[in-house]
Amino acid sequence: MEFRDEDLRLVMNRALRSVLVAIAIGIPIIWFAWGWRSAVLYLVGGGIAATGILEWRQLMTAVLVRLDTDTPGKSTPKPLGPVLFWFFVRLVAAAGVLYVSLRSLDGKVSALLLGIALALIALFVEAIRLFRGWSA
Repeated sequence: MEFRDEDLRLVMNRALRSVLVAIAIGIPIIWFAWGWRSAVLYLVGGGIAATGILEWRQLMTAVLVRLDTDTPGKSTPKPLGPVLFWFFVRLVAAAGVLYVSLRSLDGKVSALLLGIALALIALFVEAIRLFRGWSA
């Protein structure tokens, strides 16, 4: 089985959709269980997870375009510098949002960590789906 660039894009899109669905389902549950501050922390963690998936998708697409440049008929890719710049800007922004949310909201930190872990869980589920597809 061949894994193409389009397959990678589909996997990342499914993982992003899973994260967004988990955020939508988890917010009312966490609000009811731990309060609105924890629900906001969960939303912040989920937002960081979702933007992380988007940034990784963009970074991987930029790198894969560079690897495919030896294909005849392909144009020269855009420089990788701006993609890396925005990747690191997002990391710094995520750190800032984490700091501000932890300092200003008095919610449960576990809600924030659960929101951040949504990306890992979604990508792990997608990896299991791919593995099952290859082994079948």
